[in-house]
Amino acid sequence: MARKHCLKKILNDYCVIDTETTGLSSVEHEMIEIGILRIRNGKIVSRYSQLIHPRQAIDPFITNLTGITNEMVEHMPYIDEVKSMVLDFIGNDVLLGHNIRFDINFLNAGFDMEIQNDLMDTLQFAKKLYPELAHHRLTDLSNYLHLISNEHRALADCMTTYQLYETIKQTMRIRQLQPEDLWVSLKRKK
Repeated sequence: MARKHCLKKILNDYCVIDTETTGLSSVEHEMIEIGILRIRNGKIVSRYSQLIHPRQAIDPFITNLTGITNEMVEHMPYIDEVKSMVLDFIGNDVLLGHNIRFDINFLNAGFDMEIQNDLMDTLQFAKKLYPELAHHRLTDLSNYLHLISNEHRALADCMTTYQLYETIKQTMRIRQLQPEDLWVSLKRKK
C-alpha cells in the first residue's frame, strides 16, 4: 500500500505516540516500549505506557540512551500480546508524533499490519516554523522552546511532543498563520 501523506492541520483531538526500540531499522530491530497520550480539546485525558519484551537482546548503547535494560523487559509482554490494547486505545484518532514515520514503521512491523490512522508529524511543522535551528530533533526543540525535558522514554517523549504541538499551535496563532501558509507551493510564490 502507498504511504499516506501526513496531515497538516490544527487539531484539538488526537493521540500522541512514541516508541523506544532496539535500533533504527524496523526490519532488523524491535520495539521495547510504547507510549501514547489521548488528547481531547487540547488536554491529556488518558495515557498508555507499556514496556515490550523483544525477541533480541537490548544493546548497551540503547540501554544507555533509554535506561531500559534487558532485565526490565524480561517479564513484559511481547508486541503481539499488546496489539489489541494499543489498537483499541488509538481507535480512529489522528496519530501525532515527532518523526512519526519511524514509530509507525515499527508499529506496522510489530503488529504485522498497516496502521490505517491518519498521521501528523510535528517535525514537519517545526522545520517550517523554526528554520533558524540547525537541527529539529525533539531534544533541540525542547531546549529551544523551553519544554519539558526529553528523556528518551516513550511516555516522556509523548509529553514533549504534545507540548511541542501545542506550542506550534500557539506560535501559529500569534503569527496569524494557517497550516496552508506553511506549505505555500513554489508556483504561488512566483
